[in-house]
Amino acid sequence: MKQFRKTLVLLLALAVMAALGAPAAMAAEKLVVFHAGSLAAPMAKIEALYEKAHPGIDIQREAGGSAALARKITDLGGQCDVFLSADYMVIDKLLRPATASWNALFASNAIVLMYGPKSKYGGEVNKDNWTRVLMRPDVRWGHSEPNADPCGYRSLMVLQLAEKFYKDKGLYVNAMTHPNRAVRPKAIDLVAMVESGAMDYAFEYKSVAVQHNLKYVDLPVEINLKDPAYAKAYSTASVQLAGKAPGETITTRGEPIVYGLTIPKGAPNMKAALEFTKFVLDPKGGLAVFAEMGQDIVGPQASTAGDKMPAELKPLLK
Repeated sequence: MKQFRKTLVLLLALAVMAALGAPAAMAAEKLVVFHAGSLAAPMAKIEALYEKAHPGIDIQREAGGSAALARKITDLGGQCDVFLSADYMVIDKLLRPATASWNALFASNAIVLMYGPKSKYGGEVNKDNWTRVLMRPDVRWGHSEPNADPCGYRSLMVLQLAEKFYKDKGLYVNAMTHPNRAVRPKAIDLVAMVESGAMDYAFEYKSVAVQHNLKYVDLPVEINLKDPAYAKAYSTASVQLAGKAPGETITTRGEPIVYGLTIPKGAPNMKAALEFTKFVLDPKGGLAVFAEMGQDIVGPQASTAGDKMPAELKPLLK
C-alpha cells in the first residue's frame, strides 16, 4: 500500500510539472535578430550553427528591407538584440546617435541584373546590351522599394550610372516610366517572381542570385557599386529618400556596397547579443559563411575612427 501511495504521489508530481511546463532554468534564451533580406540564406546557416553550439539560445530572425527595419526600431518601438544592414549608412543615418552608438562593417556585395530560365531574351542579354533589352516594351522587370530597402535605391543609382557609362541619354527617365517596371517591398521578394517567370529581370545583390542558382548579368565595375576604387564616380548618382521625421527627406549618394552591424542601445538581451556578434564577426564563424555564399569580406572594422566599439569585439576588428 505504501509503495502504491509513493507511486501515486510521483505520478501526481510529474503531472503537475508537465502542466506547469519546463523549469525556467531550462527555457531557451531568446535572441532577436533583425537583418537585411539579402542575408537570409547565410543568416539561416549561421543561426543553425550557433544554436547547435549554444542549445540554450533561441535565435528569432526577422528579415526585411534594412531601412524599414531601422524605422521599426526607431519609430515603432521594435526591439531587437542585433541588427545587420545591407547598407552601413542606414545605421549611421537612421539609428545613430539615439539608438546605436557604433557600427561594424563586415561584408560587401555588387548589384547585378538577375534573370531566370523563363526570362524573355535571356539567351541574348549581356553586359553590353542589357539596357536595351530592359527597355523593350514586352519585358517585365523590377527592383525593391527605395525607401524600405537599400537594394532599391542602389538599383536606381545603377541606372543613373549606366546612363553615363553607356552614353544612353534619357535611360533613367525611360526606365522610371517603363510600363512594365514593378516595385516590391524587399529585393528578396523578386527572386520568386524571376524564378516563376512572373518577372523577366530584377536588380539584385550578386550573393542572392548565387544563393538561388539564378543567372545574372555581371555589370561593369564602373556601375555595379562594388569597387571602392570607384567611390568618387559612384557618388555622382543620388536618390532622395524618406528621413527620420515624417515629411523629411535625405539625399543618399552612391557608394561601394558595405554591410554594417550594430547592437541597439535598447537591446533586451545585451550579453547574448555580444556573444552572438562575436560569432558573426569571427573569420571561422559567420564571416566564413558569408564568404561561402558569395559575399566579399570587409574588415571587420568600425565605420568611423571614433566608434566606441564594445571591448569584447575589438580583438576581431582590423
